[in-house]
Amino acid sequence: MKLYQSNLSPFASRCRIQIYAKGIEGIDMVEPPGGISSDEFKRINPSGKIPALEVDGVVLGESAVIGEYLEEAFPTPSLLPDAPIERGIARLLARVADLYILGPLFIMLPHMNPADRDEAVVEEQKAQLAGNLVMLERYLVAGGYEGGDHAVGGRLSFADCALVPALFVAVNIAPAFGMANPLAATSNVAHYWTAIQKDEHCARVLAEMTEGLKARMSGG
Repeated sequence: MKLYQSNLSPFASRCRIQIYAKGIEGIDMVEPPGGISSDEFKRINPSGKIPALEVDGVVLGESAVIGEYLEEAFPTPSLLPDAPIERGIARLLARVADLYILGPLFIMLPHMNPADRDEAVVEEQKAQLAGNLVMLERYLVAGGYEGGDHAVGGRLSFADCALVPALFVAVNIAPAFGMANPLAATSNVAHYWTAIQKDEHCARVLAEMTEGLKARMSGG
């Protein structure tokens, strides 16, 4: 198997947490040839996006799809909680991470340079992000979170795999747009963010993302 990815991509990082937690061996992790959206890479994955997982000549795109495949192909240890309702909560939290946390951040990213920033776009997305973090807080608590090390079910799940990279992007990128502490208004999300970093697999991926961010900031 081969995972086309980059260490800084939150979607690829989601897959790496799962791979490490399951102890899956034999997956080559490589940068997309020609770069993201290149014609060369689109010949491998038509969307041109990462991550993409190649399995016996077949390529799966989309991190959520890859996650479901890995769960079915390597069911032990399971990253789905035991109870059906908790599985639903885990999938919901992962969806919130993808759409409502990363969504506004990705719209803001092209406006990193204050010199040519569209302030109206940035302000709108900052408000969206702040409101969406409150929404995440409410879903987290409604799902039974009471200050533990993991989002749901008392152990690592799909929810953590998606939330950890998304929150990394939030706490590292939002300050560049004037949100010094984007988690300040969401005490449970803030507590979760601190607690989940104790998980060895999440900590490993966060270290990789940090190195990827340093390389990006230095022009590497």
